[in-house]
Amino acid sequence: MKEPTVILTLASDIQKREEISKRLLKFGRVKIIEKYANAPQEIEEAANFVINVAERAEIRPELGYTEIIQGKTIKKFVFKGSNLNEILNDVKQNVLGAAYKLNEKLQELEKAESELTNLKNEYTKLLPFKGVSTDLTFISNLKRFVVKFYLSKEPVTFECCLSSVLERGKDEYLIVVSAEANKAREIEQIAYSKGLVELQPPSGSPEANLKEISKRIDDLQRNFLKLNEEVKELKLSLENEINAALESLQVLKEVSEIGKPEGRFIISKVEILRSDIQRFYNNFKDIAIIGGLSDADEVELKNPMYMKNFDPLTETQGIPGPYEIDPTPIISIIFPFFFGFMFPDMGQGLVLFILGFIIYMKGWKNKKKWGAMLASFGAAATIMGLLSGEVFGFDVSSIPILGSFLERLAVLRSFSSLSTEAIITMLSVAILIGIFHLTSGYFLDFKQTLRKDKEAAFFEKLPILIAYIGAVFIGLSIIGSNYSFNLFTGRAALIGVPNRILSSITVPVTAISVFLFLFYTVKKENPLDASIQFMFIIIEFLANTISYSRLAILFLVHIVLMKTLNETVAMGAVSLPLLIFGNLGIMALEGLIVYIQSLRLHVYEWFTKFYMGNGTRFKGITDGLTHALIYVV
Repeated sequence: MKEPTVILTLASDIQKREEISKRLLKFGRVKIIEKYANAPQEIEEAANFVINVAERAEIRPELGYTEIIQGKTIKKFVFKGSNLNEILNDVKQNVLGAAYKLNEKLQELEKAESELTNLKNEYTKLLPFKGVSTDLTFISNLKRFVVKFYLSKEPVTFECCLSSVLERGKDEYLIVVSAEANKAREIEQIAYSKGLVELQPPSGSPEANLKEISKRIDDLQRNFLKLNEEVKELKLSLENEINAALESLQVLKEVSEIGKPEGRFIISKVEILRSDIQRFYNNFKDIAIIGGLSDADEVELKNPMYMKNFDPLTETQGIPGPYEIDPTPIISIIFPFFFGFMFPDMGQGLVLFILGFIIYMKGWKNKKKWGAMLASFGAAATIMGLLSGEVFGFDVSSIPILGSFLERLAVLRSFSSLSTEAIITMLSVAILIGIFHLTSGYFLDFKQTLRKDKEAAFFEKLPILIAYIGAVFIGLSIIGSNYSFNLFTGRAALIGVPNRILSSITVPVTAISVFLFLFYTVKKENPLDASIQFMFIIIEFLANTISYSRLAILFLVHIVLMKTLNETVAMGAVSLPLLIFGNLGIMALEGLIVYIQSLRLHVYEWFTKFYMGNGTRFKGITDGLTHALIYVV
């Protein structure tokens, strides 16, 4: 489910800019469309300073999954004030000092890093002279003679003057050339023609300098590593404070930038949820003229508590557009069902449920949602495992005390037998599930097209839906006729309706829907393109439907894997670590594979039928706050 947004224009006296900003902050669920003014210097400088510190320190806005499982939580800071300045002062008193403290340590680290880099560069320049213990200072004082040093990838000799070659390493040679001063130009020309790099001779003894610099590098390296650890520790201890400062200052900066000056007035454009229009009028009617109501393109996903946890799955394909249906409620039911169907194990499902529940309880924002999704996957796997009579691959009857009771609930145990009949039945069930899932996709396509283009809905989308349902019934009739393709003999597979009755309805209805589709499409395109498009749709019917057989295949793969693993029980006590790590490996690897396949069935088979995801999500000025709460009192 989603809610549209609207754009409103506020016109108020320029003296009331701060009051407008304060009330927008108090309103919260509002987005500032256009920003004209600069924020007060104090807010601007504080915000830019904290942003700079956060970027340099690579402050994370959220905890990692490992930290969540370990029990770490996000600390929230509350900032109050009757105006923006009071709230700013509250931020400064409570959390801004953490940014200054971290900044001091960062400056120490950056200074040490700069010194270390400069020393390493100096060391690199001296390396070609390694082993030269002579003080080379005299070279710069020579008048009648010249001495030059070059770096080369191969030995080079200068026939015009005295030269020597010192091997420095693989494909690296130091060429030393000495001659009378009047030959300096000739030496430079020869060096240029051979592509040699001239080196400036260092002052003092290169060997002695290298040893001294090497010692200083070691000292600085130790100091740098020590400072780096101190910064990491300080960053971890101050992350909550710095994030709170960052979030609150960015909000204060944003609400301070509102208002385009027009003489004595300021004009402001804001976006709010359609359901908030009356509340907005009530809050601003005494200080501003409100008008210019128009629809916006952004939407807010407003799903019930459980369903909203699946928003991230929908968002992987984009936010629903203005005319699109939000598929999240359907995903919240079907996705866990698919996962559980392909991962039928009561024991492993419980482990996933507990892990997901921990992440849900300790996490924040999207991590909380992913935790809830993982818990739902685990719950679905637990239920499917109970129905199929499996717990860590063993029969549920092996569970002490509860075994006999749980055994009576295992109504799908026969499908775990891996008999030919069981396999065929599971494949049939999987295909049937796919038919219902795809039908819902074609129906949603028809329903949402009806909102914006009734002609296309009834002459293109509805015929495709009817043609798919008709193709399914015709397929059942063919199977029921023992593949004789005589659609009027025998009974349709699965449903048992006589083919002469079923086909007398489905064949003409399907033919009419195909005719309507082609007739409508030919009006927009040439007949050849329309025919090719229809052929692709028919191929898509078949390919997409068969794709759902993966539900049954992965169900059977899980059964086989667990039976193979549990055969190690015959090894005695040695089998215990194998069983533990084997179950963990299967949960991790197969769980990932099952998730990917569930996602694939939604993204490639289902979403492609109706979903474009070209919308934009509405985000109010206070929606991104995870470490801070701002109250205008």
